[in-house]
Amino acid sequence: MKDLRTIRIILSALFFAAAAAYLVISPAVLPMARVVERVQIVPSLIATYMGVILVWIGITFIFGRVYCSSVCPVGTFQDIFIPLRKRLPFVRSEFRYKTRHPLRYHVLAIYVFCLVAGVAAVPFWIEPWNIMRNIFGAFNPTAAQTAWLTLGVGMTSGIAAGIVSALLLIVCAVLTGRGFCTDVCPIGTVLGSIHDYTLFHIEIDPDKCVNCMKCEEVCRSQCVKVVGRHVDNSRCVRCFDCLDVCPNDAIRFQKNRNRRATPLVRKVGRGTAK
Repeated sequence: MKDLRTIRIILSALFFAAAAAYLVISPAVLPMARVVERVQIVPSLIATYMGVILVWIGITFIFGRVYCSSVCPVGTFQDIFIPLRKRLPFVRSEFRYKTRHPLRYHVLAIYVFCLVAGVAAVPFWIEPWNIMRNIFGAFNPTAAQTAWLTLGVGMTSGIAAGIVSALLLIVCAVLTGRGFCTDVCPIGTVLGSIHDYTLFHIEIDPDKCVNCMKCEEVCRSQCVKVVGRHVDNSRCVRCFDCLDVCPNDAIRFQKNRNRRATPLVRKVGRGTAK
């Protein structure tokens, strides 16, 4: 079960490296890197690669938001800077559970409206692939110039957007972990909306949990609540860090919902001797 975290790290590193090669250098240098764009949700939707979209829908219904942890380069970019929390004295290194915020639904509504209305400014700033294009474009403006012109943005504005996007993501990662993914990203909101129907989900076994708090403290999505044995799977990005730190194998990635195996109270039937 704990090998899932290792698999996630390997996949995210490979996709992030491919995205860097594609956006910073050139697809001509490493043609295989072109695959990384074709497996992204929004670019596939724009290019009408419906097969890719259907595959991601199927994967999400089975495993949840694995796209956010292993394929999305913005997610990996945040993961790189989250460990900085431990080096900053004014930031608490451990995470704590926070309730879901309705902001993500408002952002999604604005995002969809702008797409339909043809307003490119909002997708330019909050859609993950565009964000990554802006960040990497700041290192090689020539590679991103065509995309910026398509969006009606000049090279100078594109470079500035990349620098600002990088700084905002770094600050967000240090202060909130995967806060951008759980509270802002429209793609994450859509994927998380089907959490009640996914086959696999993160569950805490109430009979094994000893309240060590390790899973809650390491959850970069801040969606694990040890008190109440609750995991908000709509925000869980499937990083599997919680599985790795649990000393009792009390939190698992599984199909069935957990129920307390040892009931605390038993109903006494009529006629039972007291």
